[in-house]
Amino acid sequence: MNNQTDILPDPDALIRKYIQPEMYLHLASTMSRPNALIYALIRVFYKQKADFTISVGGLHSNAHALTLSGIIKKGIISFAGDNYPRPSPNSLYSRILTGKPFQAEIWSLLTLVQRLMAGAMRLNGFVTNSLVESDMAKDKLGKNLFLLKRKNSNEKKTAFITPLNPDITLLHGVCGDEDGNIMLTPPLGEGIWSAFAATKGVLASVEKIVPSGTIPPELVTIPGCKVTGICEARYGVHPQSLRVMPNLDFLDDIKTYYDDYEFQIMANRSLGAKMFDLAQRWMEEYVLLKDGHKEYLDVLTNSLMRMLDERPMHLPPKRNLRKNLNKEKGFNDSEQMIILAARAIVRNIKENGYKTVLAGIGAAHIASWTARKLLEKDGMSVNVLAELGFYNMIPYQGDIFLFSQQHQASQFSDVGQILGTLVPQDCLGVLGAAEVDILGNLNSTRMANGKFIVGSGGANDIASTADCLVIVRAGRTRFVQNVNYITSPGKNVKEVVCQFGSFSRQTEDASKFYFSNWLAPPSEPEMEAMEAVIRFTDWTTELALEVYEEEPPITKEELEILHSLDPNKVYTEEYLLTKTLF
Repeated sequence: MNNQTDILPDPDALIRKYIQPEMYLHLASTMSRPNALIYALIRVFYKQKADFTISVGGLHSNAHALTLSGIIKKGIISFAGDNYPRPSPNSLYSRILTGKPFQAEIWSLLTLVQRLMAGAMRLNGFVTNSLVESDMAKDKLGKNLFLLKRKNSNEKKTAFITPLNPDITLLHGVCGDEDGNIMLTPPLGEGIWSAFAATKGVLASVEKIVPSGTIPPELVTIPGCKVTGICEARYGVHPQSLRVMPNLDFLDDIKTYYDDYEFQIMANRSLGAKMFDLAQRWMEEYVLLKDGHKEYLDVLTNSLMRMLDERPMHLPPKRNLRKNLNKEKGFNDSEQMIILAARAIVRNIKENGYKTVLAGIGAAHIASWTARKLLEKDGMSVNVLAELGFYNMIPYQGDIFLFSQQHQASQFSDVGQILGTLVPQDCLGVLGAAEVDILGNLNSTRMANGKFIVGSGGANDIASTADCLVIVRAGRTRFVQNVNYITSPGKNVKEVVCQFGSFSRQTEDASKFYFSNWLAPPSEPEMEAMEAVIRFTDWTTELALEVYEEEPPITKEELEILHSLDPNKVYTEEYLLTKTLF
């Protein structure tokens, strides 16, 4: 690593000078990826046998271009798929568990960060509560994960995971100075750890390079001694967002910009494995550009206007097939499911005194936001968390993306603080899944046919340490006897909510669920509870149906709260429930 940070004119120059084939690169995810550097990496090594090892928290939207470029030999990831407008699989990764399009190590989000923490501190490894009772641990045992011995059977299971030390970490900051000091603004996602874990240093793009000494010392996040090279790249995380601290004179020409949802949806649809010609055209239009990032900005006129607009893009579903709408009641099964889940969150908070709620992405976070509003009506409050660094989240009205920069919070932090320290203490985790079994185990990794779903993200970390409420659309392929893959262990799952009610743990036999709450689905208002359980679940042999509580009808006020949070019904259009898993 050079003693003095190298200032280069653009991302392509930075990549050409410092990146070599077969390197191990980490793509830092603060709240967004260093997308300008990722595009430059593709341009410089396109159609070469680069054989990179890449680690990154999530591969989604425009990062699919990295996968299509063929330069990844091995990926170390926690999520791969689409995350907007809803979390869902992308066909690019359907065979990733068999080594195509690259070899993959699937981790949870927190354990990926913990491995970077160990690497940054030059430790031999990190002790974690995550993974130990999941199938993610099986292929890692004896390699980069070791189960720790317990003194007795009542002692909690823990694992020892090995460190990660990338050769180089690619990162985007708000600004940097001529000495290489980088300023980030929270929420920080994975935080500083990947920058300090890199053995050959950081390559950083920034919105602006300022003279030495301009950035106040308390605002320096990554010191220049860790930064090998730096360049300017305005809007360098597009189509994702970047938060900029207000009232800083040296940044008066740099403003917060927001997620370009329209561009992300276009990228998801274009960069699928089944649409090679469309994907190639997209790559040529946005990535494989002769003049690199400068030319990229030239083609983004409309996108940049959207990003600088404080009003969120209200993108309606592509189709409008509310086939299960009950015209008399005016709402559908999906809306009822989310409201029943919000009621269950409220009930659990009142009965058990949880101080925080961790909102998982999908219907889970819409239900969590709805519950927060319902509690306010009762004169109560709860702090809603999101894994990338939001504490006491207050959602921006109408913006349904969990990690939008438009949401406010009383504190911004990072993955380590949220998942590592707050979730294990007095927290109710609210999660979704593709499958849930009679023991509460959750699957978001592998379908019955072996195809990859999306991976864990932070779900395993939450389910491993906190009491959980799970929201799953009932169906016999979703409420199963045994999940196809244990992504998240079920021991802490206290309640499972679907479109016609809830299943809860029996206090005298905590290993089993019983049918606890019932409300006939709007699509079939004459249905009986027994019929619903038999038709829509494979749990019937384990359940006692003699006693359950009748839920009161869904109210107009509850629907109004839900619709204010999701005005275009992105999470409540009925057809969507067959297209997405959360």
